[in-house]
Amino acid sequence: MSHRDVKLETPRRRHKQPPVPDAAVTGRMLMQLVHETGRGYKIATPHIGDNDVVIHGSLNNYRCHSGLRVHATDTLEAHDLNTQTKVRPELTIAVFLEGIVNMELDGTRIPLGDCSGPSGHAWVVSTPCPSRRLSKKGTRIRKVLVSAPQEWIEQYLNELPEDSKIARFMRSHGKETRWTPSKRVLALCEQILNPPRAPHVIQRMNIESKAIEIFSEGIAALAGVTDAEPIANGSVRSINRAQTIRGYLVDHINEDLSLKEIARELGLSVESMQRAFKTAYNTTIVDFVREYRLHQARQALISEGISISEAAYRAGYSNPANFSTAFKRLFGIPPSMIRA
Repeated sequence: MSHRDVKLETPRRRHKQPPVPDAAVTGRMLMQLVHETGRGYKIATPHIGDNDVVIHGSLNNYRCHSGLRVHATDTLEAHDLNTQTKVRPELTIAVFLEGIVNMELDGTRIPLGDCSGPSGHAWVVSTPCPSRRLSKKGTRIRKVLVSAPQEWIEQYLNELPEDSKIARFMRSHGKETRWTPSKRVLALCEQILNPPRAPHVIQRMNIESKAIEIFSEGIAALAGVTDAEPIANGSVRSINRAQTIRGYLVDHINEDLSLKEIARELGLSVESMQRAFKTAYNTTIVDFVREYRLHQARQALISEGISISEAAYRAGYSNPANFSTAFKRLFGIPPSMIRA
C-alpha cells in the first residue's frame, strides 16, 4: 500500500456497500454492558427485544485502577429512547463532542450537549437517586464521561475550605454546571473514543491516564483555578475539520480513494488534512480506514456469518492470510475464532 493513498490490496470492487456504523448494539448486548457496571438499568420506552438494535456505533465502560469510571460513546440512536437507572453518589466530569441528551437527575431536568459545538459539564450526586435519559432517534452522540466515587468526593471535601467554590458545589446534590474544555481535553476525548492499536493492558493504561487529565481539568474549572487554554476559534475550526474528514471517510469507506482525491473533495491540502486528522484522533487516515474496515468485517462475521474470504474481501484484502494477520493484530484473536 502506498503511503500516498488509502488503498489496501484489492484494486477493484464488485459492488459498493452502504456505509454503516462500526457496530450494532442489541438489547441483550446493552444489558450485558450495563450489568458489568453494577447499576440498575432499564429501557422504559420503547419495548426492545434481546435481538433488537438499540443503537449503532461503539459504547464502552472502563473501570480504572484509580477508582475512576469512564463511559465513552460514539453512537447513533436507533429509537427515541427513554432509559432509567439508579445513580450512586459520585462526581461526574463530562465532555460532549457532538449531540444533545436530556437527563433527569432526581427529578431535575438537565440538558447535556450544545448544538453550537463541544461542551463541558459537571454534576454531583450526594445520595443514591433515580436518573432518566431521553434521546431522539437519529441523534449522533459522541461523549466521554469520567466519574469519581463517593470516596473521592469525601477526600476532596476533607482537604478543601468549607466555603470554597468547589466544596459548595460538591455538597449540592443534583447540581450541574458547565465548563469550557481546552483543545487538549477535546483531543484526549477523541483519543479515548478512537484508541490506537495496543495490547489490552497498555490500552487501558492509556485510557486511564487520559481520563485523569480530563477529570483534573474539569475539577480545576469547578474550582475556578484552571489555567487550561480555552477553545480558540481556530481550535474549534480544526476540530470541526477533523470531524468532517472522518465523516467523509466513513461515508466513502468502501471506495478506493487516494489521499489526494479525498483532500481535493474536501478543499484541503493533503498535508493540512493529515495534520488535522492526526491531531484530533492520534492516528493516520490510512490506519483509520484500515481499522474501520476491519471492524466492519468483524461485525459481518458476527452478525451475518460470512466466510473469512468474504470478510477479507470486504475489508479490502485480496489475500485472506494477510487479512487474518491484520485481524489478529487488531483484535487479539484470529477471525476463525469469531466464526467458531
